[in-house]
Parts: sequence; C-alpha cells; structure tokens
Amino acid sequence: MLLRTLLMAGLLAAGPAAAQGGGDACADPVPEDQWSVLAPLATRSLMLDLARVGDVLVAVGDRGHVVISENHGRTWTQQRTPTRSLLTGVWFHDRKLGWAVGHDAVILRTEDGGASWCRVHWAPEQEQPLLDVWFETAEHGIAVGAYGYVLRTTDGGRTWAEETLELVAAGADDPLSGENGLSGDDEPAPDDEPDDETDEGGEEEWDEDFNLGGDFHLNKIIVARGGDLYLAAEAGTLYRSSDAGRTWEQLASPYDGSFFSGLAGEGGPVMMFGLRGNAFTSSDQGASWQPVEMPADASLFGGARLSDGSIVLVGASGVMLIGRGADGYRLAQRDDRKVLVTLLEAADGGVVVVGEPGVLRLERAFLAAD
Repeated sequence: MLLRTLLMAGLLAAGPAAAQGGGDACADPVPEDQWSVLAPLATRSLMLDLARVGDVLVAVGDRGHVVISENHGRTWTQQRTPTRSLLTGVWFHDRKLGWAVGHDAVILRTEDGGASWCRVHWAPEQEQPLLDVWFETAEHGIAVGAYGYVLRTTDGGRTWAEETLELVAAGADDPLSGENGLSGDDEPAPDDEPDDETDEGGEEEWDEDFNLGGDFHLNKIIVARGGDLYLAAEAGTLYRSSDAGRTWEQLASPYDGSFFSGLAGEGGPVMMFGLRGNAFTSSDQGASWQPVEMPADASLFGGARLSDGSIVLVGASGVMLIGRGADGYRLAQRDDRKVLVTLLEAADGGVVVVGEPGVLRLERAFLAAD
C-alpha cells in the first residue's frame, strides 16, 4: 500500500550539523551526520503532519524536515533538527513547548516554538516507528506507533518509558458494555487484507496478544471533547480511553479494514475513517457505528472540521472529500493524484494540507466551489 510505503520507507540524506537548543533537554549531543539538512525544496518534500498554535503552523515530514509558517501557510521557513528520520507526528502544548515523533523511535522536543529541537529519544535498533504523539499536560504525554508500540513520559518529554497498551473490559455501568461492547475474551474479526495489514503469526499468536493490545499498528490519537481519546489502528481496531491514555477499552468495530485517523474534537459525532474510503460515525462514544457514504473509494488518511461546520477529508490519489456530515460529501481531486495526508484550518480561514506534494495552502473559495 502507498501509505505503508510513505510511513515505513527509510529516507536518509547527508548534511551539516547545527547547535542544539531547548535547555536541559539536550543533554546528549547528536553527531553531525545525523542532523537534518536545510533543503531549498523542503516544503515540496513529503510532509506527514502539522500543528497550529495561534497564528503559527508547524509541519513535519521527510528526512527530519520541520517547516514553520507565521503567515497562515503562505510562506514557510525550515528549521534544522537533530534527526534525519522520517517525522510522522507533531503536537504543541503551547506556543513554545512541542514534540515531534517519527521513524527509529525518534522523539524531538522544542522549548522555543520549533526554532530549535533536542533529540530526547532514539532507538533505531528496535525498528519500530512512532506514528503519533499527544500530551495531556506540559508534563504527561504518550507516543504510539507500529506493532503496538507505546511510550509514556511524565517529565515533559525529557525521558520516555515503554509500556504495554493496557486494555480494560467495559464495566456494567459503562455505555460500551452490552451486545455492542467487546470484552477481553472476545475475538477480533480477521482483517480483510491479511498480507498487508496484519502480522503473519496466525490466529494463535493473535489471540495470545489480544489482551495486551496485540501487535496492531497504532496509527492516530484522536482527542474528543470532554477529554476522551480514541486510537485508530489497523485490522479494524479501535480503542477509547477516558483517563488520558493510561488504560484503554477496545470498541466493537464496524469493519475489518484499517483505520488511519478520525475526527472528534470540534463537536458533532466521533468519526473514524481508513481503507478504501470506509468511514463511520458514532454518537454514543463508540458503542455503535453508522457507515458514511463517500463519493470515492480512495483510502482516507486525515481530515478536519472547519469553523463553518464543514468537514474536509483527504487521502490517496489526491482525493479531497468536502461536506457537512449528514448532507453528504462531494469529491475534489488533485490533477497530479499525489497522496494527501492531513490538513487543518489556518487562523485566517485558509486551509493548509500536507502530504506527498509537501505543504499546500487552499483558499476557502476552492472548498466552497461546486
């Protein structure tokens, strides 16, 4: 699959070092040949995630590239980082404090809004890429990734400890209990694409790992209004946490294919989406799911609810799906068919998209056009 190619490919380049910043988090110096390179075309290279803090946008991606915009995505400035690993996720607690994660289990930390970065975690020998990061407070955060990989910090991301994804059964008073809920003894349905989306260990290994969260790739952390977290994972796997990711409940899944991301934080029902344009919504915290009809079957990797209530989803083949939930979606598609990974709304109302083309800014008039 193209997404796995984008997320799992090792992309390296050579270049000069830079002085580390970020205060006491930069205790260990990084060799010169492991620093990212200032590249004239960095904004046109593969970008996989972005964050917004006020008027400032930060995007991360290929070869440790980090680019920052202070004019709503119209122009960007690259910042050097102490990694050449592919960066897959970024999260900012406030205008100064942020983190980025990626391949080789790398975690970067900034204390100055992304102007300088420290490498606070790196474990290339494990061959387990991190795919997303989220912080509850300035001190407590989690990072998740391939094969059920979970790291936690309680000191602002200066140090990280590996842990098992702890699953708990839904309680008798929990809205997820009952016929729609899954207990730890229930067997998940097999994936519809076992060669691409599941491990090859067989059913016995799957069942043994199930109560430990399995070896599923944990693709995205979705933050809901009220504090709940959702995890979008492969093989039709969904998790929900009500305690900032300390424990998780596995939700009854509406299909067997992988989920790549979702929407939950800006009001409205929880929405999860993934392979071949499959998308589902839930109005009861994941106890039940309703399918959403889409005008294209391209895999969906990211999206956003905009301030006017509209929803924009992006994915493979340059697909953009624009709609208002129950009112349906219309298809817009890039001529070059390059993969789009995610997007967010800039402070001035424009929309910034990242993916295979790099970073793109779209005006709202484009989204409103028929």
